[in-house]
Amino acid sequence: SRNTIRKAIDLLTRKGLVIPIQGSGVFLRSVSMDGAINLEDFHGLTQGFGENHVTTKVNSFKLIEADEKLAQVMQCEKGTPVYFIERLRSVAGVPYVVEYSYYNRELIPYLSEEIVKGSIYQYVREELKKSIGFVDRVITAGVLNEHDARELGLTPGEPSLISTNRAFLKSGVIFDYSIDIHNYKETKFLKLSNYL
Repeated sequence: SRNTIRKAIDLLTRKGLVIPIQGSGVFLRSVSMDGAINLEDFHGLTQGFGENHVTTKVNSFKLIEADEKLAQVMQCEKGTPVYFIERLRSVAGVPYVVEYSYYNRELIPYLSEEIVKGSIYQYVREELKKSIGFVDRVITAGVLNEHDARELGLTPGEPSLISTNRAFLKSGVIFDYSIDIHNYKETKFLKLSNYL
């Protein structure tokens, strides 16, 4: 219907993907991604950069119980079994991000080291047939500690871009909470916006 089309165009316009020009029509907006993480369309690092370019080193993979603080952040019960994963992700051989992730085992019942070496989000979508709804991200600046600096090939005390994420299934429950420490020399974020 026309109303649905109007709503769809309005949504695409607000996301900065199209430009409506009065009297001419609606046009796709030319956007230079240039190796940036698109904050509008989060599907995971592997899909964003291509699996041939992303490599993963798993530093830690274990099953833990959510303490009070983690349970509050993930909106689950204290003691809920949670997979903890620390990974170093590199893009085209360059250290890109250290990820500290927590997956609720009641929602993601099985993970293995083989799975976490690849795209966990692709596994969730394709193998577990779960629909990912949205991701809340807070991006802050900080300084690198000794461990993260060593992993990223940088110096302790140098700047870092920190992305704190909570990923929700379409049912509205949090299945993944992660803190990503990005290599500030390599990482760019893209946020498409329109002045309306």
